[in-house]
Amino acid sequence: MKILVAYDGSEASSNAIKYVRGLLANHKSLDVTILTVACNDAPFAKDFVANPTEALNACKSYFGDKLQKVKESLEAEGHKVNTLLEFGDAAQVIVDVVKKQGFDRVIMGRRGLSTLTGFVLGSVSAKVLANVDVPVTLVK
Repeated sequence: MKILVAYDGSEASSNAIKYVRGLLANHKSLDVTILTVACNDAPFAKDFVANPTEALNACKSYFGDKLQKVKESLEAEGHKVNTLLEFGDAAQVIVDVVKKQGFDRVIMGRRGLSTLTGFVLGSVSAKVLANVDVPVTLVK
């Protein structure tokens, strides 16, 4: 089974990694890919507005480091995982990766927006749920 795990370094996505760690402990044959989507609201982006190339490089470094640390922690426990770093709108990238690479399941953190905020603004998890035809596990 191919599982895509969305990871952005947040507490919710870290909890999704913990959930996957438990799955891997019981099912060694799972094919797990951890996807990080670097997007425009990165914490440091405001420092590089005048230079888009610097912003892109800083974004790649920032999220790439987070992704590498997660991979190393899982591999230290004997789990083999793949990683993928993409850029763009998080929900759309996740949907595209699921469809293009044939994933069987998505695991991702849930942000906990209020009902009204989530309804008005939408959320990454809601958009993914609405646009993929595979099971999606949301982790708090």
